[in-house]
Amino acid sequence: MNKKHKKWLFFTALFFLNIFIAIPRASGQQNYNPIALAYFKSSLENLIHGNYERVIADCNQVLRLDPNSAVTFTIRARAFYEMGDLDRAIADSTQAIRLDRNNIGALTIRASSHSKKDDLDRAITDWQAILRINPNVADVRANVEKARQQRGH
Repeated sequence: MNKKHKKWLFFTALFFLNIFIAIPRASGQQNYNPIALAYFKSSLENLIHGNYERVIADCNQVLRLDPNSAVTFTIRARAFYEMGDLDRAIADSTQAIRLDRNNIGALTIRASSHSKKDDLDRAITDWQAILRINPNVADVRANVEKARQQRGH
């Protein structure tokens, strides 16, 4: 894993940890399950280090305790994507999007998975959804144009 990729994973992990803690607080929940939080932190640590099978195991434990954690589905989708299991990455991303339709991380993973499977129409649809949420997301417009060129439009 190169240094740039590792740095990206580190910042992504910090972002997800902050979301995992902030969402229950924002909804008025004062406490979050400390066991789920421990597994969640472990999943982020393992994501940073590229231990994707461990990420999946940790996320499974979080989802056992909190089956509606869009963030956890997104992290597990990333692990599946990194392992090349694109169908499971798409399934987890889709579940994360069902739980949080503005989940840019899940939309990005799903779009990238569709793109790798040469399902460019679905990839474009997801990238366009990202642009509707945030038109300033770097590289998304370029991804749309590249996919359109690849499919011949």
